[in-house]
Amino acid sequence: MLIVVGAGLPGSPFTSKLAGSWFFGIPTAGQHPSQWLSLLLVYGGTVVLVAAWFALVAHAAALPHLTAILALWCAPLLIAPPLLSRDVYTYAASGRLAAAGLNPYRHGLTALPHSVFFPLADPLWRHAHAPYGPLFFDLARINAHLMGTDVVAALEGYRFLALLGLALMAASVPVLARAYGGHPSPAFTLAVLNPLVLLYLIGGMHNDALMLGLLMAGLALAARRHPVLGVLLCALAAEVKVPAALGIVFIGWMWAGQDASLRLRLRFLAQAAALGALALVVVSELSGFGWGWLVDLSTPGTVVSWLDPATALGLAAAHGLHGVGISVSTHSAVVAARAGALLLAGLLTLALLLRVDRIGLPRAIGWSLLSVALLGPIVWPWYETWGLAFLALASDRWSRRAVLALSTLACFATVPAHVDISTGATVVIALALAALGVVAVAVGTGRVGWRAFTGHDEG
Repeated sequence: MLIVVGAGLPGSPFTSKLAGSWFFGIPTAGQHPSQWLSLLLVYGGTVVLVAAWFALVAHAAALPHLTAILALWCAPLLIAPPLLSRDVYTYAASGRLAAAGLNPYRHGLTALPHSVFFPLADPLWRHAHAPYGPLFFDLARINAHLMGTDVVAALEGYRFLALLGLALMAASVPVLARAYGGHPSPAFTLAVLNPLVLLYLIGGMHNDALMLGLLMAGLALAARRHPVLGVLLCALAAEVKVPAALGIVFIGWMWAGQDASLRLRLRFLAQAAALGALALVVVSELSGFGWGWLVDLSTPGTVVSWLDPATALGLAAAHGLHGVGISVSTHSAVVAARAGALLLAGLLTLALLLRVDRIGLPRAIGWSLLSVALLGPIVWPWYETWGLAFLALASDRWSRRAVLALSTLACFATVPAHVDISTGATVVIALALAALGVVAVAVGTGRVGWRAFTGHDEG
């Protein structure tokens, strides 16, 4: 509730304040003095939420209680404006594009400049072609027809899709945990009640929630000895975002059983790949959008940021070579570094696939998806949920520590771009003291969370 109230203030730097972007919290003009209060409430609320999550990890409760907590934690987010990202406005603009009969893989948002969603979308993506799969745009087109030009209704349609993905996760996590020797309650707490999942996937309405839900459901069906249905669901997940295709690979490799020969494994892998490819073809052709999304997968890479490891390596190499008098194109250095990082991610995934019988599916696919996210052309905090949700199912201490540490860091990874520092010193001091109070409360309530991180459970 602190986060939602703080993000909804007129001066909040965490949400869009463009006219018509939400039904409350839009300032009439210029800067608003509530921005510092927003910073306090959002960051303070996030600290308290993470502390509560750590405490839940340390004291594992029964699944019904955890499900009730999930409902309580999600309730305030249902009326929250899009948190920490404007991507959902781009979804809505692309949905209007599809509803108008235009192909999002061939036309940018500028093809429909009079749409009510066009000025709300991030200018960075207005000329880009969409990298999402055709299933997502089928759903976006339906949402556009149902909700029309009502901005809030359209955005809540995407939040409903995110909640559907979260529900699939909640149903699949206990199944996968039991199948691979874990305990359902701790896995549920780490994966589904994860603040990173709630703030970015539900609060931010990202389609990663639907992808992740379908992927986990497919792997849960495969664990229940329904590999064909599992492959089909993973294919649907890949039709939302392509990294989910890794689920098809892992199901195919494990289909033959642990003691199967390499030849038999490859045969089943080919069978799973063919079935998945058939599902991709059917959905792509029925949607009418075609295969342009595979060409557009590089679209997120238009963002060049030092926060992305591969990009940072390329930029550092270019600057270093320039410093010693060697002329090299910065763009070429970045492209080369990104290609090398993706190759490394592929090699890591192959190594984990070959060891999946020894380390278990949750660790193998979890580290694979995390390597794809962290070594990709751009790293957004919500990308990390792909791998962390699976690592949450692993029973080893290091996987749990990775989930706790990376999730906590990612919750604070989005830094507001525009903050007015001209506020009076008295107000800043008062807010700083209030912030210390929030942190003190968080430390007091979450002190037991350290036991969760170190693995010394009390429950």
